[in-house]
Amino acid sequence: MFDFEDSASEREKCFTTISQLPTFVDPKKIPSKKSPFSTILNHPLAHTIEVILPETLYTSIESALDAKLTKPQYARVFMSPSSILEHEFFNKYVKSGNVIMISEGRSGSDTVFTLIDGICKIEMGKEIYERTGLSGKPVRSGARKHGKERFLVELNLRLPSMLHGKKGFERIVWAFENVLNHSLAWLFCDLEPANQDDGAKPIEKLHPQLLESSQLRTKLENILTPSFQEIVSKDMSHADMQDRCGALCEWISMAQLQSSRISAEDSVDPYLSRYTIPDYNGSNAVNLISLKWHGLISSSWTMQLFLNLLTQSGKPNLISPSLAWFVLSSSALNRQAIEGRDGFNITVAPNLLLPNTAESTSNARHAICWEFVGASVIDHH
Repeated sequence: MFDFEDSASEREKCFTTISQLPTFVDPKKIPSKKSPFSTILNHPLAHTIEVILPETLYTSIESALDAKLTKPQYARVFMSPSSILEHEFFNKYVKSGNVIMISEGRSGSDTVFTLIDGICKIEMGKEIYERTGLSGKPVRSGARKHGKERFLVELNLRLPSMLHGKKGFERIVWAFENVLNHSLAWLFCDLEPANQDDGAKPIEKLHPQLLESSQLRTKLENILTPSFQEIVSKDMSHADMQDRCGALCEWISMAQLQSSRISAEDSVDPYLSRYTIPDYNGSNAVNLISLKWHGLISSSWTMQLFLNLLTQSGKPNLISPSLAWFVLSSSALNRQAIEGRDGFNITVAPNLLLPNTAESTSNARHAICWEFVGASVIDHH
């Protein structure tokens, strides 16, 4: 075997959390500090969301899921950063509204803007930073040792002092109009529910291109699937628990890649591939369904999807508990050059813990959450 070293992979981490899920979750009172809900909310932007579940379960919940789930919607618009601070746009979307905006560009090399929860983050090179006159802090760019220094400016535009005519705010306006004044392509997502009584919206003056993320459904036939029941227990050693959770996460990745190695009909020479299905409780050939959305997807929409899956798949006597599992995966739209959040996998299944586990009750549902952090978006050549 060849021994390839990748220094970038040494910074990558996977945080694994196992938790018991509540029997009922009120969408208006989400337990935002508990996993896996906290993980979803900590990833405000995603470019791809995927759900993998047994075809039997999907057939049972398809109509209810389609009826309650809206399509992710967003817009592409060309505008200069100073347009954000114009009275009508600023008051509607920043001060009182709730929008997500990201500019074109690549973290670590370009000047990039992100607006989330009223906080505008600007990452830029040292030369531009010094010309703006704004206060910021140096950030690691992920470039080589002698790469140019970069800075991050964070502006809380919802502070009471952020008003036209105030000295501090006018300094920001000056920087946007005189230094950061290039027209950019932006992705814009309004998280506020649409209201027909609002009339014309400020964004319409910029002639946005409205976009919608459609669901891509793929059937994965005759897939060797490990048991999602009785995977771990508190009595296991840390190494055994890590091995089992790691093996399941690897299988999920293979399913996402639609790899032939997990097909029941696979006959690859073991000399070419030594991969085997996790067999701690046996495996069965199952037809799976992959549902995928691609675009600018907010954490609020991802949470809506997760809660709907949780509710529909948890109905009593729906199907056999061995098939009442699903996997939700998110690929984050990372705006940090290094050490940013890269995404997560969440597996939900009944009886995921061994019966002798104190926290486990009959048919209780548990979640295993893998959160991936630290991959660099900078190429090292």
